[in-house]
Amino acid sequence: VLAIAAPNFNKYRQNTNLREAARDLSSDIALYRQRAVAENCIYQIVLNQATNSYTVQREPPPGSVAEACLALVPAVTKSPGNISAQITIFDITFPSAQITIQPRGTTSAGKVTLHHAGLPDRKADIIANLMGRVRVEYGPI
Repeated sequence: VLAIAAPNFNKYRQNTNLREAARDLSSDIALYRQRAVAENCIYQIVLNQATNSYTVQREPPPGSVAEACLALVPAVTKSPGNISAQITIFDITFPSAQITIQPRGTTSAGKVTLHHAGLPDRKADIIANLMGRVRVEYGPI
């Protein structure tokens, strides 16, 4: 019974890791959207496919006090590879590979695709629209 169950459990674990990485990135987009509105600052999530990471940084909107925005939170770098080394940023359609979140809650529109090497036929798309809505879609590559 264990010989039959082990491969299925491994695939289940890989799928769970992919879903966790997708939820982590989508929740970061939603979190920093809320912070941008609350703090009246622009947040940027810079996606780097080469290093399989993304960096959240903050900048002041034009005409605001720069020190107030920049002093509160330093840049934070995260990677989907922290959940599983086999998860990579597969594709980015956001302009300039970055998500810009405005103080009014709008974001740049685009998509980030995550892929797990152990699941060659599965992907997770994190999609953000101009109004700041974020959703995750799972499907075949």
